[in-house]
Amino acid sequence: MKSIMLFESELAIDWGANKTTTISYVRLRELCPCAMCSGETDALGNTYGGKKETPKKNLIITQYKGVGHYGLQFFFSDGHKDGIYTFELLKTL
Repeated sequence: MKSIMLFESELAIDWGANKTTTISYVRLRELCPCAMCSGETDALGNTYGGKKETPKKNLIITQYKGVGHYGLQFFFSDGHKDGIYTFELLKTL
């Protein structure tokens, strides 16, 4: 990842080699991978929990930080900050 740019309602990630991911903050929040939003899977493959919320249209990212060498954590204006978005996930969006 070369850089991240935050705009009014979306972010863009420049991966280098002319590859860029652009996604709205609302869509990014809808796809949150945390256990509270997406559920947890046990060793047998059973998924528990997960409560998808419809984010407000005026949602923004207030900050972000890197997590190890594999992902990013986003802090949303609705107070949510639990999801760790792997670079692999972000590249597929």
